[in-house]
Amino acid sequence: MVLNSVEVMFGGQAGDGSLTTGDLIAGVFKRMGLEVYTYKDFPSRIRGGHTNYVIRASEHENYGTADAVDALVAFDLEAVQAHIEEMRPGGFVVFDNTAETVPDDLRRDDVTWYEIPLAKIAKEQLGLELVRNTISLGALGALIGMDPEIVRADVRGVYQRKGEKVVDLNMRAIEAGETYVREHFADRPSGYGLVASADGDRLIMMGNDAIAYGALVAGCRFMAGYPITPATDILEWMSKQLPKFGGVVVQAEDELAAITMTLGAAFAGVRAMTATSGPGQALMTEAIGLAGVLEIPVVVVECARTGPSTGMPTKTEQSNLNHLIYSGHGEIPRVILAPGTVEESFELTTTAFNLAERYQLPVFVLTEQALCQSKATLPPFDLGAVVVDRGELIDAGEVVFGEYKRFAFTENGVSPRVIPGVPGGMHLAPGSEHNDAGVITENARNRARMMEKRMHKLVAMRDELPRALLHGIADADVAIIGYGANRGPIAEAVDRLAAGGVPTRFLQLRTLWPFPDDEIKDFVRGAQHVFVVENNYTGQLMQLIRAVVGPLDVLHGVRKYDGRPFRPIEIVDAVLRQTALRQAQDDGALDTTLEVR
Repeated sequence: MVLNSVEVMFGGQAGDGSLTTGDLIAGVFKRMGLEVYTYKDFPSRIRGGHTNYVIRASEHENYGTADAVDALVAFDLEAVQAHIEEMRPGGFVVFDNTAETVPDDLRRDDVTWYEIPLAKIAKEQLGLELVRNTISLGALGALIGMDPEIVRADVRGVYQRKGEKVVDLNMRAIEAGETYVREHFADRPSGYGLVASADGDRLIMMGNDAIAYGALVAGCRFMAGYPITPATDILEWMSKQLPKFGGVVVQAEDELAAITMTLGAAFAGVRAMTATSGPGQALMTEAIGLAGVLEIPVVVVECARTGPSTGMPTKTEQSNLNHLIYSGHGEIPRVILAPGTVEESFELTTTAFNLAERYQLPVFVLTEQALCQSKATLPPFDLGAVVVDRGELIDAGEVVFGEYKRFAFTENGVSPRVIPGVPGGMHLAPGSEHNDAGVITENARNRARMMEKRMHKLVAMRDELPRALLHGIADADVAIIGYGANRGPIAEAVDRLAAGGVPTRFLQLRTLWPFPDDEIKDFVRGAQHVFVVENNYTGQLMQLIRAVVGPLDVLHGVRKYDGRPFRPIEIVDAVLRQTALRQAQDDGALDTTLEVR
């Protein structure tokens, strides 16, 4: 029997309650003391269209999906058709056979089938077909040994606000699922089991919620945004919580208004942010340039999704890196931070606000759908470690009227800032090129000095940027580089490769711009193979690395661009294929190179 290690997938139609049931199960696993990661794969519509929710639970921390699905709860035949090939041999399927049967050509002999008429039981025994999801929860719990008391407590917690009648209905639904398994499958064990341990002082949180919480703790008191998947959760969280702390949240009419409102608030001295995705970021480009030339500290969260254009709004991708680095008519200093876990989503957001005000520029927090809309267990945040650094602010009494120069030339490129309204601090703030006093000018010498002043911030801040994290064996011959949501599957692949006799090192980049040239050079030195793992077609990160280290023969791209995150096995296979190929080449058996796509 497989104990305390299971990946469950719920598959059905959007709007049928699959996601709610998935959240419930994630909470139960967490309260049973297991480490949890979830991944939502849903269509960009309110109702209809196939959706699935993966919940992975084990005794060990994981920030990604497993190699395969252990348990598939399929509410319709489409779920079986879509995911039967993702099943692990020895896994099992719970299928609602109320209206459909699984044809022989879809039935795998190496998985166990539990066909339960979920909808029929819900309608005939409980009078409401909608509760078939809760029945499936009871059935699944009985099959893998979920703590029945924790299951009931979590269901009560979710439905209590709807009244005792709804709570009682769902309690009876859980019992119906458990009873069906006892009566029909007592002689057919699933092969999986769970043993509860102490929950401990842990959280379970979505990446977007961690970003929003980080912004709140960092002192953000204004947010403007326009709803866009997968960033909308941040706007929703802030709209509920920020007003409790004296903050203001505005749902703007579009992204153009959102970013300009945010700049206005930041200019007025408030820590301010917006959150968007690729299409919204494109609309914000001109205003980001204004932030750069006016040296306004602002934080922009980009929750990346699949493009181009509208693309696949609810799927994951890492194809916006070049856009964040290079977008804009003209050049401005900017910072791009990339969290790799839910915990880092909180931490790097607080860092983003400090960097924005310390160096008076736009700072991007770049995340992606596979992280920002996924949940994970994590320890409580260390709120005492959060420091609010507002940079070089001039207070009342420190400035003399007529002498203050908002864009004064300084050694590090940062000019002392006066918040409008401070006596004596009157200044001009033009979007056109200007001198140190803010007076518009096209003087060639001034233009050169002003460009150098602004861009020098990227040099001055180098030692204060979040450094990359090294995982694995520091001097291993095989090296992997990645960022963002790929942190989880790469780290797991590194552990498994080491266990299989292939020592590996992994550099998780957390600052993507200014690009960490020195860290990259140090990391790749001496490596026989360097794999760059990213979710895009053109290898945007790999191109940046090549610009730093040159055309290394040992540099290999591992890319995925189907809108889904990496599974560890895909990285393991890529490394093993390439290293085996190079060995064959060294032995004279092969004279070609392979780039895994």
